[in-house]
Amino acid sequence: MKTERILQILRVGAWIVYIGAIIRTVMLAAAFVISYFKDGIDFQSSHLFPSIAIFSLLLAIAVLHVQVWEKVKDTLTQINLENPFSMKTSQQMISVAHLLLSVWIVSFISKNYLQYVNKRMVGAADFVQSFDFSLVSFDVDGVYLLNAGIVYIIAQVFKRGVELQQENELTI
Repeated sequence: MKTERILQILRVGAWIVYIGAIIRTVMLAAAFVISYFKDGIDFQSSHLFPSIAIFSLLLAIAVLHVQVWEKVKDTLTQINLENPFSMKTSQQMISVAHLLLSVWIVSFISKNYLQYVNKRMVGAADFVQSFDFSLVSFDVDGVYLLNAGIVYIIAQVFKRGVELQQENELTI
C-alpha cells in the first residue's frame, strides 16, 4: 500500500517535470526568436551560422530533456507492482539511459563550442551574455553520465528479473 502511494507521487512528479520541460523548451525557442529579431545584437547578423549552431545545440539539449521525462513518466505509468518485471519496462529504462548519455554528449559539445565561439569570434561575448542560458544547463561534469550508467545497470537488473520470472513460469 505504501509503495503504491510512493509510486503515485512519483508519477505525478514525473508529469509535472515533463510539462515543465516542454514549457522550458518552448521558452528557449521563444527567447532565441525574440533575441534574434531584437535590435542591437550585431553578432547574429555578422555571424549567423554560429548563432544558429549554438541555438540548435541548446534546443537539442532541451528536447532531449523532454524525451527523458516522457520516457520516465511512461515507465512509471506502466509499472505494475504485482508483476514489476517486464521486458517493456527494461527496454524503456535502457532508452532513458541512452537519452541521458545523449544529453551529456550534446552538453559537452555545446559547452566546448560555446567556449570556442567566445574565444575566436569578435562580438561573441556580447551575444553569449545577451542570451538567457539559465533555461538550459551544460552538465559536462558527468552527472548525466553517472545517471545514465545507474539507469542502465538498473535496466539490466530488470532484464535479468524478467528472465528469471519467465524461467519460473516455465518450471511451474
